[in-house]
Amino acid sequence: MRNQRETTTSLTAAKALLVAATTAASIAAGACAAPAQPGFTPADATAIRQRTQEFKATFNAKDPDKLAAFYPVEAVLMPPNAPTVRGKDSIRDFFKELYAQGGTDLDLETRDVRGQGTMAYESGTYSLNRRPSTGSATRDRGKYLLIWRHQNGTWAIESTIWSSDLPEVVPLAN
Repeated sequence: MRNQRETTTSLTAAKALLVAATTAASIAAGACAAPAQPGFTPADATAIRQRTQEFKATFNAKDPDKLAAFYPVEAVLMPPNAPTVRGKDSIRDFFKELYAQGGTDLDLETRDVRGQGTMAYESGTYSLNRRPSTGSATRDRGKYLLIWRHQNGTWAIESTIWSSDLPEVVPLAN
């Protein structure tokens, strides 16, 4: 009877040890796991759409400093028929030059906003007029893609690329 009692006690102790080891391993694995990334919500998509309208209004107000504030320091701009523009200061200079060429009347129409966590993309269509102080006025229209990153409590444009649906220069009808 004693051997049976010792065997039962040994089995009970082994089970308790196995449960304790499994629990400890589960806790350790959970502690090592990466924190869950926040989901991308309809409120995030709405915030990005709002930021796009703010960008449009800022562009049309012709304020390159406020426009550059939409971009983080390491941002990238990929305009059509031009080299890639890297960095917030270079992006500000790009917009100054675009204003000097008469860039005005930007319109952006968001078609799609999707994301995951702190990253999102927005695609849509644009139109832009150029009314230089000398020469003919021109128009452009096409599509764009913005890559947004949520940082410091707001959505910032990390990368921008657009392409025209028109030949390089199309005169405006008077």
